[in-house]
Amino acid sequence: MDDTGLSNGRPSTELEADRLAGAGPLVDQTVRGVLEQHITSAVRKALDRRAAGLLDTDALERLAVQAAERQLAELADPPGLYYLTLAEWVGEWLFPVYRRSVLGHDRVWCPQWWRHAEAVARLESLWRAWEHLRQDAATGLSIWFRDHADHHMTILLDSDGPFKGCDGHHSDHPLDQLPHDPPPAGMFEPGELLDLSAPNERASATAPARHPGRPREHTIRRGR
Repeated sequence: MDDTGLSNGRPSTELEADRLAGAGPLVDQTVRGVLEQHITSAVRKALDRRAAGLLDTDALERLAVQAAERQLAELADPPGLYYLTLAEWVGEWLFPVYRRSVLGHDRVWCPQWWRHAEAVARLESLWRAWEHLRQDAATGLSIWFRDHADHHMTILLDSDGPFKGCDGHHSDHPLDQLPHDPPPAGMFEPGELLDLSAPNERASATAPARHPGRPREHTIRRGR
């Protein structure tokens, strides 16, 4: 009888398992060590010019391993938000990375940015765009700076922008709202077209009534 793959009547796979018993942790440790070495080396080359002397070996290895673990986790599970809240992203990424002087008169910033509705709305849009574009390892960050950060941060830091009056501290006299009058009744109801040829004309009495139900929600929030 052909006993290929058998030894003393036992399948070769069982014998192989016996020989490798307890080797799992050693294999894991070896693979992890090799990966850490290569990853750290690659990261060190990438950061050579930008972070020379700023990161010791242990810190660099921690950053490299954490990044590798995140990437492997994302391969197994579609990526979600890297930062769970706007405050986390602003405090842990934006402020350490995006730095400008606000000592002169050209730029202004409010330490209590979260008290300004426009600032919260713009920063949240920056965060959401960053979360989306970070998944593009090639040009995502460049696109984010060019199309999003350079635009919104320039407006936020403008001396005539939403932080006007907040000179190093929050002002108790925020900017007034833009002058505005309420639109004619029925103008923005679904399916309603209002004739504005007569500026003071009210909506027609035959205009459809407002649909009952929950009030409309605003997407802009004043804070988190």
